[in-house]
Amino acid sequence: MNSNSWSNFLNDSNQLSKPARAQQIISEQDVTETKLLLNDVLKGFLTQENLHMGLKTYVNGELRNDFIDQMAMNPPSAEASLKDWSHEIFGDQKFGMILIGLEQYSNAFAEKAATIVRPLLETAGLPLNGLSFLFFMGNYGFTPFGIHKEATGEDGVLFHLGPEHKHFYTWDDPKYNAIEHNTEVFHNIPEMLPEGKAHELAPGDAMFIPHYVYHVANTPKFSMSFVLDYINPPKDRFENELLKETGEEGLVNQNEYENPLKLEAPLSDLSSILNFNSIQKKLETSLRRKMMGLKSNGGIGRKSKISTTTIPSMGTFSIKGKKVFPIHLEIQTPEKVLLFARGHRIPIKDHPGLTELVKQLNSSEVLSLDRIKRLMAPMNLGEVYGLIQELLLTEAVTLEEIQKEKG
Repeated sequence: MNSNSWSNFLNDSNQLSKPARAQQIISEQDVTETKLLLNDVLKGFLTQENLHMGLKTYVNGELRNDFIDQMAMNPPSAEASLKDWSHEIFGDQKFGMILIGLEQYSNAFAEKAATIVRPLLETAGLPLNGLSFLFFMGNYGFTPFGIHKEATGEDGVLFHLGPEHKHFYTWDDPKYNAIEHNTEVFHNIPEMLPEGKAHELAPGDAMFIPHYVYHVANTPKFSMSFVLDYINPPKDRFENELLKETGEEGLVNQNEYENPLKLEAPLSDLSSILNFNSIQKKLETSLRRKMMGLKSNGGIGRKSKISTTTIPSMGTFSIKGKKVFPIHLEIQTPEKVLLFARGHRIPIKDHPGLTELVKQLNSSEVLSLDRIKRLMAPMNLGEVYGLIQELLLTEAVTLEEIQKEKG
C-alpha cells in the first residue's frame, strides 16, 4: 500500500495514541504471501528444542500445551494449508494458537513483515526497542485470556489475514486506561461488550491498539492474524537497559585506573570519582550501535537467524543487497570497522572501497565477485570471501545469477 494509506492510519490513530482501524492497508498479494510464510514460521518453531517457550495453545477455551508434541511429530507441509493442517491436529474442536517472536523462526517472514511495515516506520519513526511479531490462528471465539492490555510501551498493530472476518472491541476509557499494566484482566466479556467499541476487520485490514487500552477479539471461524509489537519502552527502563549494554560493550580505557577513596572522605560527594564526559560518550556509543543494529534489521529487535547459505564452490557468483535491510558501518579505528548487517555486528578491517561497496549493496545493485574484488583491491581474496560469507550467513544479501548484473 502507498504511504498515504499509512498517513491516514496515523491520523486516525492520532499519531498512534488511540485505537483505529485501517481498511485494506495490505494488499491481497501480501495477505497470500504472508499466510504461506506463517507456514514457514511454524515449521521453524517446531524444530526448536524447547517447544513450550513462546507458544500457547487453547482448546475449547482451556490452555492445552499437550498438543505441541503432536504438532512437532506432524509439522505443516508446504503443500497443505494451515487450515487443513490445524484440522489434522485439533479436529472439529475450537482451538487457538498464539506464537510470539515469529521473526526468529523465519528470515523470509521477517523480510516480508519488515517490508510491509516499512511505510509505518517512515511516517511514525523507529521505536527505540524495535519491532517484534506474533500471530493468532484458529476458530477460538473470544481471545482466551480475556479483555486485556499489552505490556507497558508495547503498542500493537494487528494485520488480519482472514479468510473470515474478525471482530475487535476496545475500551478506550480513562477508568480502564488508568489501571496499572499486568494487574487486572476481565473475563466477564458478555457483560462488558456494550461498553466497548466494535471494529470489524476484513482480510487486509489492520487495527492499532495502544498499550494502555483494554481490548479483546472474537474469531468464531478459522482465521489468521499477525501482530506487530511496536516497542517504545518507559524512559527509566530504557536508560537502565542502555547502562547495562554500555557495560557489556567493553568500552574500557586500559591506561587509566581509579585512586583509592580516603577513609575520611564524605560519602555525600563522590562526583569527583565519576568522569561524566566518559560515561556520556560510552552511553552515546551504545545507543548509536543499538540504533544501527535496528536500522540494519529493518527495525526488528531480534537479529536474523543465521542461515546455511555458502559461497558457491564454482567461484563465480553475484550478490545483491536488500533495501529494507541496509548495512551500516562504524569506523572504530583507522584500521578497524564494525559492520552492522541484519542486527549482527561484523568486525572487519577498514578499506577505502568498503564505503562504496556498502553504498552499492544498499541500493540493491547486483555485484559480481570480480566487481567486488576490484572495489576491495588490494584486499586478499580470503578476506573478500570472508566478508561475503558473513553477509550471506546473516541474509543481508542474496546470491544472484551472473546474467542479472548491471555494468
